Amino acid sequence: MPNLLKQKNAAGKLIEFGMVQHIADEMAHHGHPRRGERQSMFQGQGKILLALSQADGLSQKELAARLNLTAQSTAEFVNKLVKKDLVTKEKSTTDRRKTIIRLTDQGRETATAESAKVPEFLNVLSDEELDQLSAILTKLNESLYDEIAKTDPTWFNKFQRNMSDHLRDWFL
Repeated sequence: MPNLLKQKNAAGKLIEFGMVQHIADEMAHHGHPRRGERQSMFQGQGKILLALSQADGLSQKELAARLNLTAQSTAEFVNKLVKKDLVTKEKSTTDRRKTIIRLTDQGRETATAESAKVPEFLNVLSDEELDQLSAILTKLNESLYDEIAKTDPTWFNKFQRNMSDHLRDWFL
């Protein structure tokens, strides 16, 4: 059985990491001289680009469900992406009530380029430390997946399938 004090210390470090990463990201987004360099591709609009790069031509409703976003958030993100010429919106030819979202060439290039980036904060780790971190995070993720599966198996199956598809294609 692990030492409780060591567990509490590790939990505190995880919380600290999350807070520090959040602050660093906020600084990058709001007026910092190096603004945008640390912006995560896997937030907001980036989630939509990522999902479409895996399965282009999804309806807004399918995107919202796949990404566990509200319909309103999805619509806002899609509209911003349309203005940036990264996606297009068109009515479905089979069901006029559906709006189909597709990546533009620029959107596909952006998704590919952004997904290839590695967070700068990982540069301080050696190859051995990266292997250790990956192994530890894998173990933690598997434990959390088990917890989610026990709580809501239906949601878990959809979530895990989407996560594993995205992460396998982007990072492995």
